[in-house]
Amino acid sequence: MPKALIFDCDGTLALTGELHFKAFANAFVAQGATLERSFYDTRTGLSRQALIEEWNSASARQVEPARLYRESLEQARALAAGGHAAPNPPVAELAHAWGARPSAVASNGEASVVKATLEACQLLHLFDAIVTVDDVAEGKPDPSMFLLAAERLATTPADCLVLEDSTQGIEAARRAGMMFLDVREADARARVAALLEQLPASAMA
Repeated sequence: MPKALIFDCDGTLALTGELHFKAFANAFVAQGATLERSFYDTRTGLSRQALIEEWNSASARQVEPARLYRESLEQARALAAGGHAAPNPPVAELAHAWGARPSAVASNGEASVVKATLEACQLLHLFDAIVTVDDVAEGKPDPSMFLLAAERLATTPADCLVLEDSTQGIEAARRAGMMFLDVREADARARVAALLEQLPASAMA
């Protein structure tokens, strides 16, 4: 059994794929550009800044990064607060059941959006620490975010289990020396259920 859980937010704790795509797409349209869904879907684990940089690198035309960053962030916050985020049932259930044991969120998203999303999903109060891209020099796949979460939980990395839904996040957990569970895998729901069954009744929230 791990001593602490570290959850990714988007796609792991919360179902926000449509929210973030819509926020980005609206910001691109405001600059007369188009964000293709296929481009976005293969880069969902990237930070906002990294996705914008990759789009500019791959496109024949350019968008203004600072403006697109700012406007997509505003859109994402508004959509999250407006009810466009929903909890991911099996992972959210585990977060509730984990109770008073150490737990954190570590997300490549910005703090204002992550907190708005967790609040909308009624999950924010469950966690001892929220670590975001605002807290580190580099986002995932760099392990800094997970290592900082473990430090704030006063838990060694080897005793932490990371729940993730992106290639970048899994690589960050691996580099941090942590256990990990890829919620995209076919057996993920069964593995979460097995972990829930191992929790003593006293751990339940």
